[in-house]
Amino acid sequence: MSTDLHAQARTLLDRGDAPGISPAEQAWLHEHLRQCDPCRCYAELTARAIQGLSSFSFTVDPGLAARTQAALTRRAQQMEAERARRSMYLRGFALACLFTVIGSLLAWPGWAYVARRAQLAPWEWQLGFSLFWVLPSASIAMLLLVGMALGNGRSNVRSLA
Repeated sequence: MSTDLHAQARTLLDRGDAPGISPAEQAWLHEHLRQCDPCRCYAELTARAIQGLSSFSFTVDPGLAARTQAALTRRAQQMEAERARRSMYLRGFALACLFTVIGSLLAWPGWAYVARRAQLAPWEWQLGFSLFWVLPSASIAMLLLVGMALGNGRSNVRSLA
């Protein structure tokens, strides 16, 4: 018998009484189990394991349950605070980029005028504009992203502890 048929039968057995198994698949599985000893043995062992797990029960200390619930609640609150902080950093980055672009568009003609009056070469005043106008704004925007990344790194370390 084909290994694929055995794998298909085991997959159907593992899905159990899931609603996704069609009547045709159930009929095929029933017929296959009737003819195939290894798969029938697998089905019996699976049924025994499920039955054994169903009979397994234990009591939980109410204090442990309360501490676990408190820890999960605290972690959910931390994750929400981290999400809010990340959102703030991203908004700051977007605003810094927006103000850099708008400010550059507004300042460019003024720099060009001053450069023409001072008789500077185009590469000189364009370099000056980049160094004194665009670079500081872009640096602040990048620092916001670095701050967000460092905050994420700290939260990952904290969650592993």
